[in-house]
Amino acid sequence: MALSCPECGATFRAGFTQCSSCRVDLVDEATAAAAKERRQDPRAALEGVAKIALVHAGLPACREIERALLDDGIPCLVEAEAEEGEPMSVGAVKVGVIIAQADLQKAGELLRRRFEQLIAKEGVGSFNTEAIDLAAAEVQCPACGHTGALAEGACADCGLFLGAPE
Repeated sequence: MALSCPECGATFRAGFTQCSSCRVDLVDEATAAAAKERRQDPRAALEGVAKIALVHAGLPACREIERALLDDGIPCLVEAEAEEGEPMSVGAVKVGVIIAQADLQKAGELLRRRFEQLIAKEGVGSFNTEAIDLAAAEVQCPACGHTGALAEGACADCGLFLGAPE
């Protein structure tokens, strides 16, 4: 039985277990076809499964994340939704990238890799897995490394919004 790559669709003869290009495990042809369909029609792929908003951001950022996820074979879509209890109106709308809950770990790993590549390319910032105490008198910005008080929840140096202290 021939196996196929769920990412690129290449077919391999018996004995191969991983795609030589994509470095992913090979699957039967039906599973590979289903993966291709999920990439081509993410709305259908997310139908009937538990979903979660991976991120809420501006539309351009959401579209960039959407492209990266789809390129990596993770079905997703960008949706606008009103804040809870608010009618759809300017200022009350937020945009998010929606994925299946089952894909959360894979999506997180992809975004982490992309962030680490950006840090390496730019030469500034670091990946921080520790919670930041927004109420502290001084906070170190994970993007630029500046240490100081936040200005309305944002880094006083680069402007990265970290969140409003509670």
